[in-house]
Amino acid sequence: MPPFARPSVSSFVFLFMTLALGACGDDDASAPTDAAAPVDLATIDANFDAGPPVEPLRDYAVAGPYAVGNRRITMDDGSGARALPVELWYPADEAARAEAALGQPMAAFETGTAHEARLAELVTASDSACLRATTASAAAPAAATSASPWPVVVFSHCHTCTRFDVAEIAERLASHGIVVAAPDHEGNTLWDLEAGTSADVGNAFLAVRVSDVRRVLDRLLDGTAAEIPDDLRGHLDASRAAVMGHSFGGVTTGAVATVDPRFVAALSIAAPISALGGTRPADLHIPYLFLLAREDNSITETGNGLIRNDYRRLAGPAWLVEVEDAGHWSFSDIAGLGGDNFLAGCGAGLRQTAPHAAFTYLENARARGLAADVAAGFFTLYLLDDPGGATFLARLAAPAHVSHR
Repeated sequence: MPPFARPSVSSFVFLFMTLALGACGDDDASAPTDAAAPVDLATIDANFDAGPPVEPLRDYAVAGPYAVGNRRITMDDGSGARALPVELWYPADEAARAEAALGQPMAAFETGTAHEARLAELVTASDSACLRATTASAAAPAAATSASPWPVVVFSHCHTCTRFDVAEIAERLASHGIVVAAPDHEGNTLWDLEAGTSADVGNAFLAVRVSDVRRVLDRLLDGTAAEIPDDLRGHLDASRAAVMGHSFGGVTTGAVATVDPRFVAALSIAAPISALGGTRPADLHIPYLFLLAREDNSITETGNGLIRNDYRRLAGPAWLVEVEDAGHWSFSDIAGLGGDNFLAGCGAGLRQTAPHAAFTYLENARARGLAADVAAGFFTLYLLDDPGGATFLARLAAPAHVSHR
């Protein structure tokens, strides 16, 4: 097997050269031209809280009332030519609570597949201070039925990553009653990277990713889809679907939200949405949240400036959460996987906000927990109709800085 090497520099340089060129042609006359201009993050926008705060129904900074289950299924595109492994996280029957509390090792995500042994090797070789090695979910228990139909979030992973890129976020959402479905974008996964066959970051594979996400939602909402487990088939709410993604998956999120009106909210992690595919933030009228890592050395300060511009241009309710001392994979479960990979956000690094200054990234467990807080507050606001989700987000304290408009 070829040695594991992460082509992050070439891929992301291409991405942001494309993005910068595209920004020059944006016909949004109101768009700011100072891509790297700072945003005042000290306070919430003045129009955010016109009256007394609405208290959240729950504390979204902790697991919710449901035990969490996860299981892997396979979806295809209808032609049989493109089969997608899809991980489902969902509210589980109460009988699964003890098993979920014990969790499973990360290597269990590939149990019974051709990648099982290799994932175990990579976990063993990982920086244990950065990697999240154990889940907080049970393996394929029965789903809870008390509050179905459930809202659903489809997740798109980062470039040459895995469907379990942000499993901790998925678990938090499931614990509060939201099903998460995450496909492996075959042709652009960790395993494709290792085989030397991964697609590049670009418009061509962005279109494939968009098709994957839409296909996953199609199948989830199809009451006759045989691959959907019996206890979830027909129990997902077509009126409460959202999309979320990390890095290239964050770009995918913007592209999907632009073309598929079934998605009523969207969240992008560590990526602008105007990078590829002609996505225009001004065309997006659904609630949208950007989670930005201030010390992101994959997209650099240029990329973060573009995220801030995308936030300003959004036509609908817009949220921006910036996190101090966070890097590109700080919010991911796979930071440090394999020892030398996914390291931008793991251990020691060099600042982007003060170039060449050495520092230590935010402790990974804390960063992952904060990302789960953000996702839980945002999606419960727009998918579970709890206006207190906005209050929860507004009260996030440093190292998070929240803007809303």
